[in-house]
Amino acid sequence: MSRVIQKLILLVVTVHFLILFCAGSEAAIYKWRDENGKIHFTDNPSRVPEEFREEKMRLRALPRIKATKVKPEPETKEEEKQIPPLPGETKGEPGEKKSNPLTGTDKSALESVVAFFEEDMPRYDAIYQRPLSAGNAMKTKWRILRSAVLETIPQKEGLLEQVSTSMLPLLKEIASFLKKMIQEDEKLKEVKALLSDNTRPQINNLSNRLKSQASSENEYLKKIEEALQTPEEKQKK
Repeated sequence: MSRVIQKLILLVVTVHFLILFCAGSEAAIYKWRDENGKIHFTDNPSRVPEEFREEKMRLRALPRIKATKVKPEPETKEEEKQIPPLPGETKGEPGEKKSNPLTGTDKSALESVVAFFEEDMPRYDAIYQRPLSAGNAMKTKWRILRSAVLETIPQKEGLLEQVSTSMLPLLKEIASFLKKMIQEDEKLKEVKALLSDNTRPQINNLSNRLKSQASSENEYLKKIEEALQTPEEKQKK
């Protein structure tokens, strides 16, 4: 074969490879096997020896690598974050009412409140019945009523300390009620002896406050009774 024909064949092969290279947007790898059987690869056709550019050279397109977008994980909403339940609270399905069974500490605190309120409500009834016919009798009645109230302060403070450790809404409400009672009772320490003309109003004011307090205690007893009921007892109603 003449050199002219060889050059023409080489030119045709080169043009063929250039057309294949330019026709697609993908890169290409050129492969050939030399006289020793060793396989070679290159992405530059000019590096292929001339004697291997005809039949022994192979063309293989590189696969196109598509960039994949990584979807960001959706941010967790504040209301969807896992929040550990409070003591005594059980988690349920959405829309399901959560049950709040009383803990042993709550029950003990409620029972202590019941014992104190039941004792406190009739505490001053006998004092209310004392007559106010004379000045000395009114002063005596005031002194007895005031002393009886002041004697309850340590009991109320001890009860307040017990109920204040609970997270139960009802016990929190009772704790606030006890604080107000103690504050009002403490004011009596500043009132000493009374004059005859202002003894009756003081007795009436204190008596009215204590009766209102007893009425509130009675309402709390009803709420506590309901809170202490078992699920079976509530279903019977």
